[in-house]
Amino acid sequence: MKLIFFALVGLALAMPSKLFPKTEREWTLASFVNLEELGEYVDDDILLPLPPLTKNGLLDEKYHWPNGTIHYKFNEDFDSSQMDIVKVAMDHYKKLTKGCITFVERTNQHNYILFTQDNSRGCNSNVGMVGGIQTLNLPRWCLNSFGSTLHEMYHALGFYHEQSRFDRDDYVTIMWQNIQPGSEENFNKYSATVISGFGENYDYGSLMHYNAYAFSYNGQKTIVTKDPNATIGQRKDLSTVDVNKLMNMYKC
Repeated sequence: MKLIFFALVGLALAMPSKLFPKTEREWTLASFVNLEELGEYVDDDILLPLPPLTKNGLLDEKYHWPNGTIHYKFNEDFDSSQMDIVKVAMDHYKKLTKGCITFVERTNQHNYILFTQDNSRGCNSNVGMVGGIQTLNLPRWCLNSFGSTLHEMYHALGFYHEQSRFDRDDYVTIMWQNIQPGSEENFNKYSATVISGFGENYDYGSLMHYNAYAFSYNGQKTIVTKDPNATIGQRKDLSTVDVNKLMNMYKC
């Protein structure tokens, strides 16, 4: 096992652009990091201005979409096949929440999501309903990862990253020495008076958890789980806990 580990590290250092890409354009399915962990925003894929932090998900109901209904519009950059990918994700949220969360195309509503496809900006979103037009950017490469598409939409519904929780040090160790200089703020956590999980325990399997190698500058892990058998950073689907938190937030 040790030989395999060191061979893997050597491979990673020899091919940084493939396994540890610096930009979204270098990302592949074999990369050790997730697409949205390559962003240039606060917490890598969260847009400013931010609403006040009030738990892992936002407690203040002014940042919740009324009745769990999110109005949206696509900008002109989306073709029909790309819109279909996003609409499948919308239907997936509706199915998982048993109709509690629904996306409805905008007519004249003041508050809505504008899906954009600015390839220079990466995958990113505001957190919760911020008022007026808010963009959710899904470049072509982001749409290639269904989990990353769901991840950004989960931000828009009102949630931050899982490892921002106040209790994260009971579950993971942040390896500060391996983090890219200048990227340390992406690993901030918030006190018990600010962060919790809407009644749910810490979730290694959350769609919103960073990958173990997020923002690594040397090919070494930046997040080590206290449970040696746990895996983090999946971008396949919402976990059961993710769905429960969403249901609790919107009082489904």
